[in-house]
Amino acid sequence: MVCPSCNTENPPVARFCLACGQPLSAGEAPRDERRIVTIIFVDLVGFTARAEQLDPEEVRALLTPYHDRVRREIESFGGVVEKFIGDAVMGIFGAPLAYGDDTERAVRAALTVRDSVASGELQIRIAVNTGEAVVSLGARPALGESMVAGDVVNTASRLQSQAPVNGIVVGEKTYLETREAIAYEETEHVKVTRDFLNNREAYLRELFSDDGEAP
Repeated sequence: MVCPSCNTENPPVARFCLACGQPLSAGEAPRDERRIVTIIFVDLVGFTARAEQLDPEEVRALLTPYHDRVRREIESFGGVVEKFIGDAVMGIFGAPLAYGDDTERAVRAALTVRDSVASGELQIRIAVNTGEAVVSLGARPALGESMVAGDVVNTASRLQSQAPVNGIVVGEKTYLETREAIAYEETEHVKVTRDFLNNREAYLRELFSDDGEAP
């Protein structure tokens, strides 16, 4: 049985979560609620073309340690990995547990992932985006169940495609919530979404601080 609050697997006989103490109910339907969450997208650069030249075993040998490392860094900052999509990794901060500083946690996780994964062999692009989403608190990402839905996810994916190699870009709301703690420089404005009524654009900013501290 999976805890709806912290997503921990519990034995069938458990009445309370062994990790967080939340009451468990086998018959309880998944609960959906709107939340402000921060999404992190990590993607390998040029991996599709590279994988075409490799045997399946060689592809797995490259992806497994990469997936494990990204998951470890995201979880170390309080995030949850929702899914692996080939060589892309999507993580969530602010659900199912919220800490109050989830946006900054996500940005610092992105910095750590960049520094620990990017190397001569592996190159990555990362994006971080904050916004409202519908969160399924009973979802089990480990079993392939989607936890969040909303434009914040789609925008994060598009932002990632605009990031420089071994670089990070963040959305406007992410920047506004973390600019006092993280050093940024503004990138060229890139149109990633369009609201047909307001003709809005999302603006990107690239992280440039190695230590993540504002000057």
